[in-house]
Amino acid sequence: MGTILTIAKRDIKGYLTAPKAAAIFWFFLLLTGFFFHNFVYTFVEMQQRGGPSGGAPGLDQLLMALFQNIHFILLLIMPAITMASFSEEKRTHAFRLLQSAPISATQIVLGKFLAVAGIVAIVMICSSVYPFFTRAYGNPDVGVILTSYLGLFLLMCSQLAFGLWISSMTTSQFMAFLFTMFGIFLLLILSWIARNITGGGIAEAVVKYLSSTTHLESFLKGMITVQDVTYFLCFTALFLFFTNIVVDSQRWR
Repeated sequence: MGTILTIAKRDIKGYLTAPKAAAIFWFFLLLTGFFFHNFVYTFVEMQQRGGPSGGAPGLDQLLMALFQNIHFILLLIMPAITMASFSEEKRTHAFRLLQSAPISATQIVLGKFLAVAGIVAIVMICSSVYPFFTRAYGNPDVGVILTSYLGLFLLMCSQLAFGLWISSMTTSQFMAFLFTMFGIFLLLILSWIARNITGGGIAEAVVKYLSSTTHLESFLKGMITVQDVTYFLCFTALFLFFTNIVVDSQRWR
């Protein structure tokens, strides 16, 4: 465990001292703040129009819209976080130092996964200022906020595992970014295109189950189900396993 944490700390330090990390944080907080400002403005306007008779959206709907947009923005930065995890070190031959060290491929993969998961956790903590602002000036359901963050974090972990797998197979950061973005986007739209590519029936249900958005919706509604948690954990474990196979096979080349 100590070796895994050492690798994770090294990578986190490398991320936080690089200009890329500052650009990611700036991009994320700028877009999130922009959307939140517009959501609140629209929410207040609709509340004033709705009046006491109702008809206006509630705070829970406002938060759901906020978390859906946080989800979309994080999709854009996931490939940027994982693209250099293996590809850049392989390009500069720094990865050979790790391979020659007395550590296993599993320790390398888990260390790098903890590093990128830690970066995402920091980014999500920074975004918590917006729901806390809503909580300070309103009365939203705290349970929905917590389950939404849990769902987003589990989803991001699954996407990070996928991104690490892609990065482990190339020396080009651009190619790692491109294919990770394509894969994540495909998982995002599977539920929408399931009927078109399967024609319905059991095949459609299977394709919809593979879609990440299908499993996130429950968390955004304040529900934690075994099915959804299992999906994210299995997805993460599967692609970490694939990454481990790639890293282990490259050690003997």
